[in-house]
Amino acid sequence: MTDLKKEAQQTQEMDMTPMIDCVFLLMIFFVLIIDLSQTNLEDLILPKAQYQQADDSPPENRPVINLLQTGAVYYKGKMQYDPAVHGSDYSGILRMLKLIKQTGNVKTKTENLGGRDVELVDDPILLRADKWTEWHFVGEVMKQCSQPEAAFWKVELAMSEKDKEEALLKGKN
Repeated sequence: MTDLKKEAQQTQEMDMTPMIDCVFLLMIFFVLIIDLSQTNLEDLILPKAQYQQADDSPPENRPVINLLQTGAVYYKGKMQYDPAVHGSDYSGILRMLKLIKQTGNVKTKTENLGGRDVELVDDPILLRADKWTEWHFVGEVMKQCSQPEAAFWKVELAMSEKDKEEALLKGKN
């Protein structure tokens, strides 16, 4: 009977290796699924919206174009147009829009416009422009969106609920 008591009182060591493996796998999983959609966004000071509508459920594959204060156009972190380099040659913007249309997984529809069939992009494109970007740059991107080769007829403009610049200035004072 004493041998049974000794066996019952002996402590069993638990192998924690599988538990640690599971924890690391969960950590890797959550790191990978963190909102990676923010990688397409440049650090801009967006204009403050007076009357805003929340962007609660944006389309899954919505293309995002960023316009810097200098007028430079970025898509997926790559510069597509720089006024200092390209001047008034906006063909880089049109090339980018055609590429988005071909490879961007956007829905299209065909409509007869002016007597010819045109393939229109039925998904919106999001245009994010810095608060201090000159409006002719925004207008030029919108003009290129309307070209028959690109045919983006739904353009959304990003605005901010709060003035980021004002918050930055208050933080410095």
